[in-house]
Amino acid sequence: MTGISISGFDGLLDSLDYRTSGTVQYTVRAGVDYAIYVEYGTSKMQAQPFLRPAVEEAVRDLDRIIGSDLDPDTIADTLANEIADNAQSRAPVDTGALRDSIEVEKQ
Repeated sequence: MTGISISGFDGLLDSLDYRTSGTVQYTVRAGVDYAIYVEYGTSKMQAQPFLRPAVEEAVRDLDRIIGSDLDPDTIADTLANEIADNAQSRAPVDTGALRDSIEVEKQ
């Protein structure tokens, strides 16, 4: 299973782990092995980014999410689920396996 993670906003395009108080971690992942090749492309296939734009869109909405007076865990959950929803809507559909494999994992 391929996981795509984002740690902090400096490494926004590198990984996806949002931590609150060091105890809860949310990971948005695409569970098919070829997700990374779709996201970044290959020498023979053009990139079809779906996760990076989803993260960027969620980050633009971060003020709205934070301003909703939610506790940090709920903010992290909301952000992770918004990223997953955005990624699912952006994922290219061939068989639907990639789109259906995008999920949020809370650890």
